[in-house]
Amino acid sequence: MSARFPVLLLVTALTACSDTIVSVQPPPPPPPPPPPPTNVAVAYCAGLEPDWVAFQDGDGAWTHAQPTVSGANTTFRAQLSADRGAIAMVSRSGGFTIVSVFYGTPAELETAGDTNPRHCFPAIAQTLLGTAIGIDTGEVAFVGASFGSRVRVGVDSTFELKALPSGPRDLLATRFAHANGTGPITRMILRRDIDVPDGTQLAVFDFASAEAFAPAMANVTLDGLGAESATSATRLLARHDEISVTSATNLMADVTRPYFALPETQLVAGDQQIVSANTSAATTGSARSTTLYFRAPTDRTLTFGALLVQPTFTTVATVPALRLRAHFVPQNDYDRATVISYQQDSTLFVTVMMTAAYAASSADGYDLVIPDLSGAAGFDPAWALHQGGRLLWNGARIGGTLGLGRNAVPTDGATLRTVFATGAL
Repeated sequence: MSARFPVLLLVTALTACSDTIVSVQPPPPPPPPPPPPTNVAVAYCAGLEPDWVAFQDGDGAWTHAQPTVSGANTTFRAQLSADRGAIAMVSRSGGFTIVSVFYGTPAELETAGDTNPRHCFPAIAQTLLGTAIGIDTGEVAFVGASFGSRVRVGVDSTFELKALPSGPRDLLATRFAHANGTGPITRMILRRDIDVPDGTQLAVFDFASAEAFAPAMANVTLDGLGAESATSATRLLARHDEISVTSATNLMADVTRPYFALPETQLVAGDQQIVSANTSAATTGSARSTTLYFRAPTDRTLTFGALLVQPTFTTVATVPALRLRAHFVPQNDYDRATVISYQQDSTLFVTVMMTAAYAASSADGYDLVIPDLSGAAGFDPAWALHQGGRLLWNGARIGGTLGLGRNAVPTDGATLRTVFATGAL
């Protein structure tokens, strides 16, 4: 026993030391580094860029951004560490000042730009001259090009398309069975990529020629119309232009009604057609619109969203500028963005827009607050609202599957729903 006892003590001591060493835990690993900042680039074609821009990273301070010019585009850049932010823009033209604030994710902020080829063209305007024949007594014809450039063919069979942007244009001529232009379309002529000098006399549009073709007709059903009446219209979104096919009809209560469009055989890659319907605010206080992008003119259904639940307004501050909060409750029909716009002194407009993703990341939801931009370099206090006087407001909500912004590329079946309401403060 006496000989083995020291050995037992040694084994016991070594075992105890071994237990002590094993029980010591290594220090915890260091926390992972924060993700790198997100680069945000908001680009505009020449002539469309705002006069002043600032960014906000999360809830941080507003920072003035300088433009960089590359080729035909002007770009404003920022690095955001947070998963949400904002961009503020000021545009001035013709005595009007427009302050626009857009709250969204870094990727959504880039949709504030505009490099859409249909909007980017030289500022030089031109006039095209033409003649249309094959129009019987009691019929009428229209020729359309960029956006609102749509004219009626005169009794002498001539027309002038004025103030067209220079460069390639798409032209669409339509002949209606009734002289008031509201009857059925009987023939169409579509000419693409017309790029001619100012004052050019175009080749004759002959509705009796092989160039003309019959339109397609189908029915559109308006879901959710309620007690209101609605107008409806169709447009062609072509390579260079968005052209009216039919102008908006008079307000009608018909839930199902015919619409005219181009046959799908007349479309090329990238073309989309648009059928839309609009109500006025006279009956319900909310003006609603619903739009569908399509290629094949088949029977379609357009779905209106709910009436606008009006926002509640509170005053955040009166100095150094009047800052207001417009709080909106969620409305499932409008799951893209919410907008509030104020007008003061007939020349000053302040607009705040918030996406659904930004609202979901905030405890206050759709809390559209005019920010304090006075600390950002270059911001002019004259651009802000001031206390006193009458303020008009316009609230809007946006839903559907169409992407945000002017650069959104519609696909076959894409939808857009909006609702508007106005008031005074």
